[in-house]
Amino acid sequence: MPRAITALLLLAACESTSTPATPCGDMCDELVRTCSYQAYPSFESCLQGCEYEQTNGRDTSGQKDCVLDAACDTFAIVECEHAYE
Repeated sequence: MPRAITALLLLAACESTSTPATPCGDMCDELVRTCSYQAYPSFESCLQGCEYEQTNGRDTSGQKDCVLDAACDTFAIVECEHAYE
């Protein structure tokens, strides 16, 4: 029984370190992890850039929706970036 509790605690700890559901987190997850979009060398660099743009007034929620709809189409992703500048 103690092993089961330990396993559950470890799983819970792993869950808490996952990316929070935010527009930037969701968009970067799609761009970096799902699409392997070459513009970002890492998830963290994407997230930093997105959060910077968000603090400067970019509609990251709208851009995220556009990127998710683009389904890894590079040209559509670029259009999303231009549409939400």
